Parts: sequence; structure tokens; C-alpha cells
Amino acid sequence: MKRQKPRILFVCNSMDRSELAIAIGIRELGYDIKVAIDQNCEPIEKIKASGLPIESFSVRHRMDLKAVKLLRSRLEADTPDVIYAPTNRTLSVSLIAAKKLPIKVVGYRGTIGHIKRLNPASWLTYLNPRLAHIICVSEAVRQHLINDVHISANKVTTIHKGHDVAWYQQPDPIDLKSLGVPADTLVIGFAGNMRPVKGVDILIKALDHLPETSKVHLLLIGDVRDNAVEKLTAMPQYKNRLTMTGYRSDAPSLINACDIFVMPSIEREGLPRAVIEAMTMKLPVIVSDVGGMPEQVVNNECGLVVPPSNPKALATAIQTLADSEELCQKFGEAASIRIEKQFNINQTINSMAALFDRQ
Repeated sequence: MKRQKPRILFVCNSMDRSELAIAIGIRELGYDIKVAIDQNCEPIEKIKASGLPIESFSVRHRMDLKAVKLLRSRLEADTPDVIYAPTNRTLSVSLIAAKKLPIKVVGYRGTIGHIKRLNPASWLTYLNPRLAHIICVSEAVRQHLINDVHISANKVTTIHKGHDVAWYQQPDPIDLKSLGVPADTLVIGFAGNMRPVKGVDILIKALDHLPETSKVHLLLIGDVRDNAVEKLTAMPQYKNRLTMTGYRSDAPSLINACDIFVMPSIEREGLPRAVIEAMTMKLPVIVSDVGGMPEQVVNNECGLVVPPSNPKALATAIQTLADSEELCQKFGEAASIRIEKQFNINQTINSMAALFDRQ
């Protein structure tokens, strides 16, 4: 007798484009799926328009007992086979609410670090013995959970969060001169919240190791949350060699106008979306050898991978691409193909559906 497909409940604070596509794709495979989600989240209209069955549900923190009580009453009235809870808050609340019910709870881990056996909060989520499985965004995250956190290998599976190249086909790039970017320069782009782990200070310091004749300009997109970056950008030797935009809703269009994209993170990266977006735009990329980024970018095939926290090595990589338009084009084409073939949203949907079937 063929086994019936499991009934699945997604419990979310919000949904990014990939997560919404995953939920829709799993429904289209014939699964009974519902979404419990905060009605005030930014993409709620898109979620409603998708036709997914949704329930209003808000989680304020990991021990939100009001949310636990509400979810528990819903689970008792209509018990799914699997709960998928992709954030710390929703995972903790789901595990508490599903206690002693015949429900498998599956979590998601997108970064490295911040799970410690001596931290009680970790036992509410990823170390909770009732957690059935953890989906890891990259193999680097999976290996971290196995080797550093000592979670059983049978409990963790790598499923890259997929994308669709068509999502990132941008209109004509924005004219960067309107932002003060000098003409006739090689524009190096970065996008993201500039926290210390992102290593943007390393990227700025790389300017010191480029030849004096090198016409390189940095375009740094995102909020600055790193004192080291604030200090460097105020220094006279860098002021005319970089442009800070702050947060921009049109960040993809700005990146599409750059010549090269760099993600110089020093730790914790899972599978940064900004790198994937740049690759779909056929930009040559340079990333540091951190977390899941070497899984995204095959060194010397679709970009360059450099040691972290090494401004000189980063400068050498930048100059290598600056010296060869042909190499930039080759890497850019290969980058787009890699996302299309190896990080495809349909692969993610099928892999997650298969994992839910195994629970």
C-alpha cells in the first residue's frame, strides 16, 4: 500500500522569495500544506495571492507562552504530521506546543555558530531532543553541527536554499554616476548589513595593496553596524575611493551595475543570498574561504576564493579580475550556470518534500 503524503504545517515569522516558492512547490506536488504566519509580515499579500492556506500566527520570542497556547489548540484540533519551523522563535514555540503529540518538528539552520550546550536557549531549539531533523543551508553548516555542536549526523541534512535565475533578471542597471561613483573606474560591489563578521573593513583595507594606477572604486550597499568600517570610511585615503549608499530597496539593480561582487566575510556564513544574486546577474565574484561560500563559488571556475581576514590576498584577487575582461566574462557566465544547475529552486522543493516524507 502506497504511503500517504504527510500533512505539513509551516510556522513562520515571514517568508523570503525562496521559502514562499518552496511552500508553493510542495503544495503543487500534492501535499496538504498550511502556513501559520504573522499577518503583518512584509510579503503577506504575495503569500495570500499564492493561494496557500494561511492562519494568522505571531511569535514574539522563544518563550512566547501565548503563542504556544494558541498553536497547541490548533494542533489538537487539526494535527499535522510535520511542522517546519525555520527560525529560532518559531522552532522553540513549535517544539513546546507539539509536546506529546504525534508530530515531527523539523528546523532549519542557515548560519554557523551561536549554538552552545551550556546555553539554555539552545536546548529550546536545535539541541532539543524532540527535534526530529535539521535542514542545513550548506554542507559547512551541517559539518559544524556534527563536529562542533555534536548533533548526530542522522539528524542533519544539507539542502541548499534554491533560487530561480529568472527572479534576478534586472532592468537596465542604475547609473552609478548619480551616486557619485566616478566614471572609468572598476566598481567593486558589496551588499548586506555591515556587521563585523562581514569583513567589510578587510575589503576597504585591500585598497592599500592595489597598485597606485589601479582605478578601483568600492560601492558599499547596506547599513553600517561595524565601528571599524565607520572609522575607515572617515579616513582621507579612502573617502574618494568608496561610496556608501546605506540601505537601498533597489540593491539588486545597484549590484547589477557593478563590475565585480565581493563577499569578504570572516566567519559564520551559511550560503549568503547576496552572492547568489550577484552570480545570477553574471557578475564575477570573490568570496572568502568561510562557511558555505566555497560551495557556492568554485575557485577559478566561476569566481575566486581567498583566505579570510587577508587584505593582501583579496587585493590580488581583485587585481586579477581587473586585469582581464575575458576572465570576468568567463567567471560571470559560469556563475549564472552554476546557480541555475546546482542551486535551483526545484531541486530544493523536491529534496525538502523527500525529507518530509522520511519523517
